[in-house]
Amino acid sequence: MPRRLFAAIAVSAFLALLLSLVPSAGWKQTDVPTFQASRPIHLSEQNALDLFTTVATHYNIKRIKWENSSVYVDLAVKPAEKVELTHVYRDFYSLTHDLFTLTDNVKQVYFRMLEETDQPKEQRLLVAIESSNTNQAAHGKPLDELHDVDSYVKGAFPVRIDPYFYERISP
Repeated sequence: MPRRLFAAIAVSAFLALLLSLVPSAGWKQTDVPTFQASRPIHLSEQNALDLFTTVATHYNIKRIKWENSSVYVDLAVKPAEKVELTHVYRDFYSLTHDLFTLTDNVKQVYFRMLEETDQPKEQRLLVAIESSNTNQAAHGKPLDELHDVDSYVKGAFPVRIDPYFYERISP
């Protein structure tokens, strides 16, 4: 039994010595980073809806339109549904941040909050906000890094609030 153990150790040491002598230049691979930056999405009519399925909003997305490097996003609420301006600002900023950071060809985002009426084709504008990709600093921070989203959106982007919106939310 000790002979077999000694023979196994000797063979193992001999094989280890032989493997250390084998040139390893052909085995070396270049370093591959664990995390690689992904390429931005090239938005088009075919994949615009796919991008919006990953985005969570407080209100229902009614319509998305892609036209000449501009994205038009309409959110809609029912007449009896409660609307909070803070949620509208958060939805706008979250969508805008994602569109400008995840895509390479979006230049403008037009965002509207609409109230659906009894007539199927008629809707009432509550809030409209516009953003362009020319000001990288305005949408560069992720939503969770902003302390006061309401003030930030009002100060950095043109916001139009219809007077009916205040009538609608007042008690």
